[in-house]
Amino acid sequence: MAQGLLTRRAFAGLGIAVILSPGLARAAVSPRPPGPKPAPPRAVGPLKRFAPETWGYHLSVPADWIVTTPEPYTVVFSGPEGTDAYFAPVAVQNREAPVPGDPERSAVEVLAAHRETLRARYDSVRVIRETLFRVPPGAADGGRDDLPAGRQLVAEWAGRDGLMRPLMRQWAVVRPRPKATVVHLWTYTAEHTLFDLYLPMARTILDSWTLQGV
Repeated sequence: MAQGLLTRRAFAGLGIAVILSPGLARAAVSPRPPGPKPAPPRAVGPLKRFAPETWGYHLSVPADWIVTTPEPYTVVFSGPEGTDAYFAPVAVQNREAPVPGDPERSAVEVLAAHRETLRARYDSVRVIRETLFRVPPGAADGGRDDLPAGRQLVAEWAGRDGLMRPLMRQWAVVRPRPKATVVHLWTYTAEHTLFDLYLPMARTILDSWTLQGV
């Protein structure tokens, strides 16, 4: 118990830098590695809407989650302090499209830059999978043919500068816009003991995410 508390305090100290930084059977890859899966947690409860006027999207998060905006056009959602969900944050960041006029290429380059940022910070980063992202059927933007394909990856890392750190896992999704010169980077990050537990909540947030004024 004490060890788990220490590792989660270490995760809290990592800050925003951690968060921001073959054929598919489904549009979204499974961010779970092969092997036994834990029983799913309780169903996601009531939701609240996050819809800033000029950010180009809206989405829904659990009603009791904390919403912080540490940087312009950057938001972090996490469970209440004192709960494990506090250490399983979801973040969204708006980034300038590196290749104006080519949204899919911009998505590739934004995800590559994010991957390299992780590798520069943690020398143990391992990319489990990286592939195309299309909004799955049933999601808020599912079935929209006006949206270009995005990119996604799942990565793991542990240790930094010789310090003991928990094994971390991150699912990152990049969604470009067809016209605006903005690319959205969504991430879900948690230590491996919590990742599967809060993955349904992360999926709920991701599936509720809809782009506006494209």
